[in-house]
Amino acid sequence: MLKKNNTSNSSTLFDRTLALACLPVIYLIIFITCLIGFKNTLSLGKFTGNLLYSFSRYRRNSIMYNLGLAYGNKLSKKEKIILSKKIAHNLGKNCAELAFCGGPLKKRVLKNISVEGIGNLDAALKSGKGVIAVSAHIGNYALIGTKLSMMGYTFVTVIRDLKTKAGSIIYSKSRELIQLPAIPTLPEKHFYKNALKILRGNGILCLIADEDKRHGGIFVNFFGRKASTAPGPAGLALRTGARIIPVFMVRNSDDSQKIIIGEEIKLENTDNPEKNIKNITAGFTAAIENYVRTYPDQWPWMNFRWRTQPKGQARAIMRISNKGLFKMIKRGIRKSF
Repeated sequence: MLKKNNTSNSSTLFDRTLALACLPVIYLIIFITCLIGFKNTLSLGKFTGNLLYSFSRYRRNSIMYNLGLAYGNKLSKKEKIILSKKIAHNLGKNCAELAFCGGPLKKRVLKNISVEGIGNLDAALKSGKGVIAVSAHIGNYALIGTKLSMMGYTFVTVIRDLKTKAGSIIYSKSRELIQLPAIPTLPEKHFYKNALKILRGNGILCLIADEDKRHGGIFVNFFGRKASTAPGPAGLALRTGARIIPVFMVRNSDDSQKIIIGEEIKLENTDNPEKNIKNITAGFTAAIENYVRTYPDQWPWMNFRWRTQPKGQARAIMRISNKGLFKMIKRGIRKSF
């Protein structure tokens, strides 16, 4: 027992030491972005994104593979390459922008973020039962909570901490720097307690709902394919009576940002609870797909959204998913001899 405690204490000490070692690097990056100015920061981010696209073959192949799943033959290979480069550029810009917003000049950026459809949010809040803001990894989504909180709304984003303790410490500090109110999904008991408290206080709980749910997901259509989706937003809405509103952030052509708040997703109540959850999940997933289709260069496309498949189909989809990586490993082995 003593040995286990010593190991645990040693691991915790290592994680904290590693996090403390990384924090000066984060502050240095923030200092550099403030020194060179916002426009140059975005240019640097685009350059970094271009490097990522050029040298990370796995990421590049992941984007191309997922674009192929979503669009099939509707996009030529040349169009996919052009789109994938734009995706990498926007990812770089978003990361650079977040670094800039971690510094003392963040208000300059936040003031220039416009908000469209605020009336939809205000109308939903009149119910007094809170609002579930369903969002996705579109644009610089992390700044939605920062901006709306600055406007006086009780807006809390649900986040999933990183797997390592050191990563979680750094992630937590990064959220603090951009002033993003957030609650982690774990421990699960505390998450639900905090989530219910926010909604019952007529606050806004933001859930990012565009990732593959490996366990406990509901299969709904996304780009014409079955995608395992988290039923959390639907379950919370049915339990609390909270309204569901789609909220997204997009980057304009001049690099300014815009938050778009859509109309309420109506809850279809039947005598079948499972059907209700599936209908709601399909509804907000359709809203996410609509924005991804409208702004395809602003969604990451690197994660395998369709990785988890219904029974009998998982093996085929996984084989395709790992095909590019397998080829890279095979090619590397051949070069070694």
